[in-house]
Amino acid sequence: MLLDILNPAPLPPDAERRLHEKHEARMSQLAAAMAPMLGIWVLLFVVWDYFVDSAHVLWTLPVRISFVALSALGYRPGILPLSPSGRCVYVHWMFSAAIILSEFLLEDGFRYGLVGVVAGVFFVALIAQSAASFLLAVSAPFALFLICAALVRPLPELANDVVFYLLAMGIAYALMSMIRFLRHSEARLEEELLRQATHDSLTGLYNRGRLNELAAREMALARRHRRPLAVLMLDIDRFKLVNDTYGHDVGDRVIRRLADACRAQMREIDHVGRFGGEEFVCILPETGREAALACAERLRTVIEAQRVDSARGEVRFTVSIGVALYDEAHAGWEELLKDADAALYRAKEEGRNRVVLAGAPAQAALRAG
Repeated sequence: MLLDILNPAPLPPDAERRLHEKHEARMSQLAAAMAPMLGIWVLLFVVWDYFVDSAHVLWTLPVRISFVALSALGYRPGILPLSPSGRCVYVHWMFSAAIILSEFLLEDGFRYGLVGVVAGVFFVALIAQSAASFLLAVSAPFALFLICAALVRPLPELANDVVFYLLAMGIAYALMSMIRFLRHSEARLEEELLRQATHDSLTGLYNRGRLNELAAREMALARRHRRPLAVLMLDIDRFKLVNDTYGHDVGDRVIRRLADACRAQMREIDHVGRFGGEEFVCILPETGREAALACAERLRTVIEAQRVDSARGEVRFTVSIGVALYDEAHAGWEELLKDADAALYRAKEEGRNRVVLAGAPAQAALRAG
């Protein structure tokens, strides 16, 4: 459990990207809302400077004002060429420099103000997302502290200060790790909920709702850029007979085998999903007539060769495939899908286990197995 907290398993790339974007959005809000409040807090501590060493308060006041003013550059995007988390690190450096240099200028400032010096380390627990980013955020303030403290503190007291500072960094790192672990756990839960909402539970392919969303997007791209787009609609031939003869568990295995075959034959840019029951849809961007028919025929042949074991022997199955090609006459996804469905119906009517192209004459459209 401790190793999981300190080094959580990596998320899928899309989930990692969403988690990073969410973190950066938080950091943007933090820089805009919290940084000015912390700046006021740093300035108000000039009162503490007065009570500790009134003789040098006129030295610390300009230091605090200068670094708080510099920190304001990180409050809003666009001023510095940094990401939101980078701007938060920058603000942390400015505030830490203001406090450390003020303590350095005061008589016995580090003796009385060491807690204030290291308090900023805990701010890093909210900013950092990894060991590398944590070390980057704490390194500059710690180096400044070592230089300044070494100039004014006796060696035994300096050693004590360093141990105290390192202990605070260790606690802050543990806190950062816990926050990161909780955020990763939240991201994994969101990823699983998203997967359940967009994928078919039996096959792991896209479900009908997600497939409709992807199809609408691909059609918009095809229309905008005048690119080809093809749709395949597949249906298992006589699937009811498979269920009645071998049982629904074998029927489910047939569906999963078909899904695996579709997944293996598709390109990365293609989308394949279970549209309902034993019906599947493949969306093929950048695919014209010949390539779509070749893909459909290859898929039909691969599926025809599949075998599923059962208590009553091997189960063979075939599919009928309807192919539709997008053109500007299609007002939307529903019309294109309707053409693919009509072609599928023709494939069933003309003998099953074949590929039919929507709109083609019967003798040209038929490809029997």
